[in-house]
Amino acid sequence: MRQVKIKEFETKLQDWDFLAQLPISINWFNFVKGTGITGRVVNIAAYVNESIYSCVDLIYIAETADYVPVKTIGLHNFCDERFFCRDREKFVKMMFQYLPDIIGDADRSRNHPLCYEMSNIDFAGWKYWTKLPKRIEGYELFLTPDNPVRYINGSILFLDYTDFNRCNQVVFMYNTFREELFAELKKKYIPLTTERLDVKKLSDLEKLMDTQLEATLHELSR
Repeated sequence: MRQVKIKEFETKLQDWDFLAQLPISINWFNFVKGTGITGRVVNIAAYVNESIYSCVDLIYIAETADYVPVKTIGLHNFCDERFFCRDREKFVKMMFQYLPDIIGDADRSRNHPLCYEMSNIDFAGWKYWTKLPKRIEGYELFLTPDNPVRYINGSILFLDYTDFNRCNQVVFMYNTFREELFAELKKKYIPLTTERLDVKKLSDLEKLMDTQLEATLHELSR
């Protein structure tokens, strides 16, 4: 698809009845008009709750001709793979039916149940995290295991420390396919990998967090 066609798509959004029919607010997330073209993507519209660092964007990917909702939770940004759709009318029907649930997934002020896969290593009985400090210097304990996020590629986000001013982060995940615990980093939004916090058991993760967590956060802040 040529860039001019993307621009034509964006121009026609002004006459799309779907956007006029969307409510101005859903579950404390406020409707925001699309921000336009970025690369090969058109941002159609969004529902935003800035107070909890969360939003849901509705986008069109020109390269693949897909419509899809994108969740942002803290510094985590990912497509909801359940709703990729190339049929415009079908996408509209899905959004009218499921958009409140999609926004509910992104709403961290709600409690979300533990994913059933997390029972494999007894997250429900893991109390170590409750003793972690709410803040470590500029970092905020944002995600916690009692309110996990089903992510991508079989991973579940269960804990992170985020510095929203600097856009730095350490996030801990559980991969349900490999049954492994691991961490990833972000520095000024840029993803970084690390193997220093890869383990199989929560008890082993506790030991690593005791010795590595604060040092890792300090390194990111340099």
